[in-house]
Amino acid sequence: MELLRPRPLCSVARCDDLELDVETALRELKKERDVFRLLPDVYAYRYDFKRLSPSVINDYEYCPRLLWVQHRLGLKLFTKDSAVAIVKGKLLHERYERAVAVYDNVIVEYKVEIDNLVGVVDVVIKRGGVYLPVEIKTGVASREAHKKQLQIYIHLLKAKYGYLVYRDKVEKVERDDSALQVLSEIKKVLTADKPPSVECRKCPFKPICRIS
Repeated sequence: MELLRPRPLCSVARCDDLELDVETALRELKKERDVFRLLPDVYAYRYDFKRLSPSVINDYEYCPRLLWVQHRLGLKLFTKDSAVAIVKGKLLHERYERAVAVYDNVIVEYKVEIDNLVGVVDVVIKRGGVYLPVEIKTGVASREAHKKQLQIYIHLLKAKYGYLVYRDKVEKVERDDSALQVLSEIKKVLTADKPPSVECRKCPFKPICRIS
């Protein structure tokens, strides 16, 4: 039995029964990481930025200065409210991956590692000698960030295209190696002596950025 094309998330896995409050979400996160509070509404856990991951694109597009601060602190920051979204996303990922793992031509949690770049593709569909990356997206990051991350995995797997799986749709994304440029931009931010200048908006992390 082979999977030819991925289906939308909620057509494969149940999506409507994940009722979590903040405290429950934080307890779940603490089972896997040493989570601690920095501010009343801001939490963090240790994160190694030495190996570059395509998932960091989300942080870069949210705010390059915040990415620089996180790198210097060695911490991944998140808000109290976003803890719920993080845990829900993790649970939905697991449900989808279990559902598609029954196919003979599917690999879940496929690790790619080249030089100082490391990442984990949610799902890979093997078609002949070709590996097609599939990324499951449940968070609030921009579609552009999703697309760039997938295009980097497409490049690493030497494929011509891949798929973004959302709750109610699947989007086919063609290979575009220009997406690799964002990794160069991220490297410049992480290796800079000073944080990049940005026009700060209302942001829960602002007190941490100001003193970093």
